[in-house]
Amino acid sequence: MIHKLAGNVYRRFRKISLKRKLAMIIAALFIPYTIITLFLLYNMNSFYEEYNTIGENVALANKYNIEFKEDMDAVMYQMVIRSMNKEEIETELNMENPDDMIRKAKNSFTALRKSSFSSEAKESAKSILNLLDTLQERVNDINDRVKVSGYYDQNVLSLDTDIRIITELIQERISEYNYYEAAGMEDVQKELGQRLDLLIQISLVVFVTMVVASLSLATFLSRSITSSVENLEDTVEQFGQGNFAIRTKGAGDTDLEVLYEAFNSMADQIEVLVEHIKEEQINSRNLELKLLQAQINPHFLYNTLDNIVWLVEDDRKEDAENIVTYLSKFFRTTLSGGRDFITVKEEFEHIEAYLKIQSFRYRDILSFELELPEVLENYLIIKMALQPIVENALYHGIKYKRSMGKIVVRAEDAGESIRIRVLDDGIGMIREDLLKLRHTVSDQGNPTESDNGFGMYNVAERLRMNYGMAYGLTVESEYGKGTEVVLLFPKRTKS
Repeated sequence: MIHKLAGNVYRRFRKISLKRKLAMIIAALFIPYTIITLFLLYNMNSFYEEYNTIGENVALANKYNIEFKEDMDAVMYQMVIRSMNKEEIETELNMENPDDMIRKAKNSFTALRKSSFSSEAKESAKSILNLLDTLQERVNDINDRVKVSGYYDQNVLSLDTDIRIITELIQERISEYNYYEAAGMEDVQKELGQRLDLLIQISLVVFVTMVVASLSLATFLSRSITSSVENLEDTVEQFGQGNFAIRTKGAGDTDLEVLYEAFNSMADQIEVLVEHIKEEQINSRNLELKLLQAQINPHFLYNTLDNIVWLVEDDRKEDAENIVTYLSKFFRTTLSGGRDFITVKEEFEHIEAYLKIQSFRYRDILSFELELPEVLENYLIIKMALQPIVENALYHGIKYKRSMGKIVVRAEDAGESIRIRVLDDGIGMIREDLLKLRHTVSDQGNPTESDNGFGMYNVAERLRMNYGMAYGLTVESEYGKGTEVVLLFPKRTKS
């Protein structure tokens, strides 16, 4: 029964949010600590107030013990000797009125009687108040007779037998009061020691209880989340090993449910991204294959071989050797040992070989110029990025001009990027054809291999796939003047 009850409590506890669980632990630690701290502070403050009050009482009583008898006897002596009443002694001799002295003393000892902690001290204060009342009567008697002739001797006798004896009794009672208050201070100290011992014992019990409770709660909380965290950890480990289809299920923990859902959502997105990357890689390989197939154009190869045969038959062996050398260099760069990226210098050498081969066939209409600054030679570029553009300039620009034309390939430093311009002074394009070509090479275009500009689309798409949407091709053309294609890609070197 107890085991079943504990199981129910455990399951309910797991459904509580982690924030509330931590709040419960903090409360379990903080509340007892706060209570015992407040209890200690309250008791310490009470003892301090008691001790402080007794000290103040003794100090006030000592003040009267030292000053009251001396001052009262002196004032009453002057009244009797000089035959002055209470008002005259104050105005003419600038001495304190005895009524004011008695009134202040009564106020002080009335307060001391209330604040005293021992009954003996209270009785002493009460006795002092009674003596002060008697003293007031004797002072009034002398004051009434001081101006009447024939009472001088009686006043002197009253001063000695009444006033001085009463003030002496008051002084004795004040000493008694101080004695009893001092004894009360010792009692307070003893009680303080006893209470401190008790408080230390209570504090130790509470501390041990708090430690046991906190350890129990911490263990309970750890058990409530450990299994779920281990399950999540195992799932993440399998996911990291490539099992992108794995998902985790919640186990009742409110806060961890959010973590489970976040992980599953992340896993879904990563799985989609992985598939997308695979598709892009396949598309990239297909594009490269199609580009390679386009470059190994049978017509280009046949025409080149025909030129070689014609040169040999015409006994132009040196030219034949040159064209074979250029053809070898062209295909060597085309294959590039399986590399996807080559240096800008290698790409320019590839274009140079291509244009020199074509120059044998179109020597009457084709000239070219290659401009590559030395500082840009060793940066990397996607293989076969320029040949489709140069081929397009030759077959759709220079060839249709039907007169001498020129192709310029110029590399420029563009800060964090490299800009390569391919310019020709061929026939150019009308506005409609220019817009169509721009659409073909854009991200929205999806041409087939039979479409004009497919090679340029291939290059633009490979640039976007490898470098991002900020890079690619731009085309400008004007009919009758020529065409300019600008290729932009970031600066990268061999790692």
